[in-house]
Amino acid sequence: MKQNLRPTNYFSSENSRKTWSFFETFVGPDDNWLPPDNYQEQPVAMVAHRTSPTNMGLALLANLSACDFGYITMRQFIERTANTIRTMEAMDRHKGHFYNWYDTQSLEPLLPLYISSVDSGNLTGHLLILRSGILALPIRK
Repeated sequence: MKQNLRPTNYFSSENSRKTWSFFETFVGPDDNWLPPDNYQEQPVAMVAHRTSPTNMGLALLANLSACDFGYITMRQFIERTANTIRTMEAMDRHKGHFYNWYDTQSLEPLLPLYISSVDSGNLTGHLLILRSGILALPIRK
């Protein structure tokens, strides 16, 4: 049975917790379970309510890592991941490809509309890793 993983030293432990804190704080129902591109603290606190395919994939992997590290339960992992995927399924796309930028609150693609092969490739890789991680989860009967 798979056990929770733990970062191996203080530096990685502190950084993994801080990284998860970003996703825990900013990925939720107010932004349709999509991660903002960034959070600015100075000169004024501000969330960039836009996201990209790369950001979406990273949020999905952040859920998986948080579950592996024991920061969230498997139930929370499943709920957070399902919420993000439901949102992604509802978003406008071009021939199956996500546009490069979306407003996280309205889900509207942002102008200028374009497809990024880099972001599409990143998302594809993230989804393949997510699939492997899900298949490795312990099955509870």
